[in-house]
Amino acid sequence: MSNIVINNVPFPYDTGCGLLKLKYDECPIDDLNDIWGDILPLKFSDIAMLTNLEQRRIGISLLGIDEVLKDANPRLISKDVIEKNNTWIDENGELKEFTFKDEYKLYEVKGEYFSKGLYRSMSNVHFVQCKDTSTDREYMIWVDLNSVYETNAGKKVAWGEDITNSVNAIQCIAWTIQTDIPKDNIDFIVRQGDCIMIKPKDYQLPTLDEVRHLTEEEYRTLIISES
Repeated sequence: MSNIVINNVPFPYDTGCGLLKLKYDECPIDDLNDIWGDILPLKFSDIAMLTNLEQRRIGISLLGIDEVLKDANPRLISKDVIEKNNTWIDENGELKEFTFKDEYKLYEVKGEYFSKGLYRSMSNVHFVQCKDTSTDREYMIWVDLNSVYETNAGKKVAWGEDITNSVNAIQCIAWTIQTDIPKDNIDFIVRQGDCIMIKPKDYQLPTLDEVRHLTEEEYRTLIISES
């Protein structure tokens, strides 16, 4: 058995075994019965090293956010709450307006946590914790703090500069959205899960040669609906 498929995504054999131990109390595959008792469930440090984003997402969902926070002992850098208005269709097929609070948390995990057993020390890493607006499921998304800072500050990070406390959670969640529409030409943004729909003000204006990240100001002012 070279790969183990979990939630329709293939994993290397050893990694898949460790994830199965997170997902099941009893062995789900007959071929693993003889070694099931010796398999160790994956830790957050193992899952975080997966380079495939879909594999990492499934691993974190199986581990659970609470276990991530307990295992990695991250430091909370920023917590922000945005009050949002949205429209839903109720069970009677009628449009209903409602207001909800969306909370985002920015965490830092020390590089030493991932450097165990390695010959070199790794840099600190950062992630945003947030909830799905429709299911209430919690997610964590890795962010590049230097890039987040440069996107919002409009300047490069100086050599040796510590910008940790100059970045907030809303800037980070905005940074996860990319577009080739220039600044000042966005009319509004609609977000439906992972699908981002951006309407330009003027369709005749050229798009950018490379995609850019959204700023905090754009995120706060231009998203008109989420689901």
